[in-house]
Amino acid sequence: MDARKADSAPGCLSSVGSLDSHRSRLHDREVYSETVLSEQRTLWQSAGDAAATIPADGCVDLIVRSEQVLLCGPQTRIIHAPADDVDPTVGVRLEAGTARKVLPIALSELRNRVVELRTALGSEAVALYDLMMRASNASRPDLVLSELLVDQAEPWVTTAHRLARTGASARDAARALDWSERTLRRRMLENFGYGYTTLARIERASRARSLLQQGLSLADVSVTTGYADQSHMTREFTSLVGATPAQFSKAAKRSTLLPSGSSTVA
Repeated sequence: MDARKADSAPGCLSSVGSLDSHRSRLHDREVYSETVLSEQRTLWQSAGDAAATIPADGCVDLIVRSEQVLLCGPQTRIIHAPADDVDPTVGVRLEAGTARKVLPIALSELRNRVVELRTALGSEAVALYDLMMRASNASRPDLVLSELLVDQAEPWVTTAHRLARTGASARDAARALDWSERTLRRRMLENFGYGYTTLARIERASRARSLLQQGLSLADVSVTTGYADQSHMTREFTSLVGATPAQFSKAAKRSTLLPSGSSTVA
């Protein structure tokens, strides 16, 4: 669960992440809900979740736990998260490439990490901290969080997502944006916290998850998503999702899909 990023990685408060606005999990059971605030912002709430494997999604999360607001940097690797605490958790997911205006900090320095918001931003965290705390105590946190909806993704960010979903190379993406590859890398690190090739890998694994949930065969998914072959898909998928495509497909067939596309495996 997103909330358990803070319990799962070394360092930080402990340390720290859909590109398709979904966060898929393989686990025992969960009490979890999502509310889509906008194309780039998703409110999620969880309580009493079992242990989970959280796939890499490239996103940034703001999470309220007790009196702390945790800033979870861009997630580019899987997380093995323990069970939730008893108290409910509220979080906001900032879709990949859209957190820069909300968080005046180098996202690349936060990749796969979690830090306390006020520690990371100092005095600049006051307004955002207060907003998240008000949301966590509100009966309608989605209304409180409307202040986070003013920032839309820059046009090039939308283009980068589209190109990554089509499997375009970094060279082709830079050419389409009329940039040098060096400029593309710099802009990606500033706005996403990682490079374009990583975005393309995450997007492809995300699409593979979606197709497997729809019941497509492993062979069809491999071809449709542009992997070289099934063994290539298995390696990439496992490293980013935390389960093989076959395991994920089997789990999806006996899962109850939540509105977000997240899955509860019975």
